[in-house]
Amino acid sequence: MVKDYRKLIPLLTSLLVLSLAGCASSSRETTRSRRAMRVPPGLDSTTVARANRMGDASFVSSRREKEAESLVQQSKSRMKKVDEFWAYLDGKVKKGRLSRTEQAQFDKAYADGANALARWKKLTNNGRNEAAARSAMQYCEQARQHLERAVKLNPFDKNARLLLSVTYYNLQHIFGQDNNYARAVEILERLTRIEKGEHDLYRLLAENYMELKDYDSALENFRKAEMVLVKTSFDAPPDTSTLYYYSYMQGDMFARKYDARSALAMFKRAKKFARSKDERADAENYIKWINWDGGNIRAAEAWDQILNLESKKAYREMASAANALLPKLRTRKASLTVHHRLAVVEFEFLNRKAQAVERMRRVFEAIPAAARKNPDELTTAWLDTYGAMLYRFGVETRERGEKKIALAYFTKAVNFKWNEMAKAHFELMTLLWNTPEKAIAHGKKALANANGLDKVQRCELLSLMVKAHKSAGLYDDARGYFTQWKQCQRGTTHATE
Repeated sequence: MVKDYRKLIPLLTSLLVLSLAGCASSSRETTRSRRAMRVPPGLDSTTVARANRMGDASFVSSRREKEAESLVQQSKSRMKKVDEFWAYLDGKVKKGRLSRTEQAQFDKAYADGANALARWKKLTNNGRNEAAARSAMQYCEQARQHLERAVKLNPFDKNARLLLSVTYYNLQHIFGQDNNYARAVEILERLTRIEKGEHDLYRLLAENYMELKDYDSALENFRKAEMVLVKTSFDAPPDTSTLYYYSYMQGDMFARKYDARSALAMFKRAKKFARSKDERADAENYIKWINWDGGNIRAAEAWDQILNLESKKAYREMASAANALLPKLRTRKASLTVHHRLAVVEFEFLNRKAQAVERMRRVFEAIPAAARKNPDELTTAWLDTYGAMLYRFGVETRERGEKKIALAYFTKAVNFKWNEMAKAHFELMTLLWNTPEKAIAHGKKALANANGLDKVQRCELLSLMVKAHKSAGLYDDARGYFTQWKQCQRGTTHATE
């Protein structure tokens, strides 16, 4: 769902022009699979389901706790390395005037670092040649080692810090391109402490943290990126497209942290900064996704996985996962959506037609009467599915000679509006042929909803209407339907030719 709205700007000074490039993608990942609910001895499924819902809202699994703790420890380890060197960058390691020996060491370290960086720039066309940049990375590493040594000797030398900044930037870009996000993070943490006035650096850091699934750190740095953008926009208001991106990504991080309320607030904010229909649509779609089950993000993720199984034609696995998801849902709408999709798979692919049509009956009965009369797009799909299932059951039972059961199916199928209900009226007309008035009534309703019939069926219906009106002694009406039948026949003939 996430689009890349990153704008790359020159960093540091005009003397050191670098081409910026992002090093992390931010596509919305779909989540892990769900196990079917286990009911321990002595408990009932309703109690377990209720406990599961409360647990989802109150705490995470022990596995997720261990994963979170692992991320914390990894983050602490990375930051320890950064903080050890930051003592020098921040000038906290106080030094007096350099001795002659220290000055000589500084000069040598600075010169060696500058020379290594110059070799890297020459071999890579100042970083523009991506392939060469990776193969020549040893010179960047050499430059980093020499320049860090120089900064440790003299943390206040601006030229040394500037060259080190350039080296860090080149390194994080290489690591990002190679998907070595942990190394990119370590370098960017150092770089953002040297150069605090470039929002793009915090953005890069956030995107790399996101790739490491450290969403807390990613969120913090997206916030910093926005703050720096706003604070450093001296000549004009901040670019709204960049503000949109930072708001959107903060919403994305909140969603990944299962904080629905904060995520929704950020996406609504992002909509205000949207400059195109696509940007606005992206934010709105994310909001719809979060609200799929009333802010139950875990359920929305599980539903994505279920739809993915369906798209892969793994129907049995899909049905099992859908049944496991149902007791975890919060809203009627989400529950009916899952039941509907599950019924279609059961009917069409799992040979569970009776179970499927019974499932759709429960869906139908859960739809308010007002919603049946004026259905929205989702409700229309539910009604169309139920109507089609009833019709197919009616045809099958009629073909077996079970006319009364067929009559019941067709009668139910015309009690609500769905896209091909004319077919059910047509069947009722033939079943009730011995009662012309009823046959005519269903024939008229079939013609009024003739969009469910093809041309051949429509012509046949008109022919039956002629016969039914003749049987009822309604000769003038029969003549009018005969005229329509002749026209229909000509149109069918032309279409065939």
